[in-house]
Amino acid sequence: MNNSISLHILLNPIAGHGQSIRMFSRLENLLEDHKIPYDTEVSPYPSAFISIARKYGNELHSSNEYLTVIGGDGSLNDVLNGIKTSSHPETPIVYIPAGSGNDFARGAKISTNLQSLIQKLLNNPQPEQIDCGSYEGYKRDSELLQRSYFVNNFGIGFDAYVVHQSNRQRLKNALNKINFGSLIYKFNVINVLKKQDTFSVTIKAKDEIWQYDNVYMATTTNHPYFGGGVAIMPQATVTDHQLWLAIVQKPSWSKFIKLFSKILRDGSQINDPQFHVIKADEIEISTSKPEFCQIDGEDSADKLPFHVKFKVDHFNLIK
Repeated sequence: MNNSISLHILLNPIAGHGQSIRMFSRLENLLEDHKIPYDTEVSPYPSAFISIARKYGNELHSSNEYLTVIGGDGSLNDVLNGIKTSSHPETPIVYIPAGSGNDFARGAKISTNLQSLIQKLLNNPQPEQIDCGSYEGYKRDSELLQRSYFVNNFGIGFDAYVVHQSNRQRLKNALNKINFGSLIYKFNVINVLKKQDTFSVTIKAKDEIWQYDNVYMATTTNHPYFGGGVAIMPQATVTDHQLWLAIVQKPSWSKFIKLFSKILRDGSQINDPQFHVIKADEIEISTSKPEFCQIDGEDSADKLPFHVKFKVDHFNLIK
């Protein structure tokens, strides 16, 4: 056992509407009980962790010092982008999920048992190499370089519109207070069903080209979940070294309701004729007209046309 560890904590204080603060308080108590030194940086504004993590990744650190993120999927996304665009992109990340949806924690099976985490860190754990997605052709933030990264999914169309609506509603904050923040996404599925338009997409992957019309959503994912626990792609894992693209075409209204009930209920949508799956380590997507997008639960402010090139990548995680 090595007791000389230290933690550099990146805390998003607004994640999960207070969940991150409560998690940080519990972690502080454990660190003090074990006499483990730590320091903390608080995110002063959205996307601040990109530059903070990049600065950390540009420096040399002891193998016993752990970069630890407390926040939601968006916070992890920011830290991932900072580390991957630093001079030491293999810098391991410790992630403590404390957001509204926590989809990556579901997909990667990350526990919130802080006592177990501390014991693991004290025993000099080896980082696990975990898949992530990378993309070029769209910039979510001016801080990001040409190639950017996601841990969950990059969605165009319906799911992005749901996220766009959810992130702008007061009800999300109210539900977060009682630890039901992920329900807002399910509520907005109904709101967006009639509002989302259809579009055409062209897909290039594995030396093949697919053309789909009347598309309702095109989501490239790294693991099964999006929208706070909805299993859009049940077969996907964070260690299969593949990206999974789900294309949903809009059928008749009655069939469409059945399709989305399958997505919400049991994942049997993969057998539906309007649900198409493409699996590859590189995927290129072009849309026929502007749509909303969402990346790890953070949405675009406006509708945009897309021509995005995706590649599977990886990062080092201690969980």
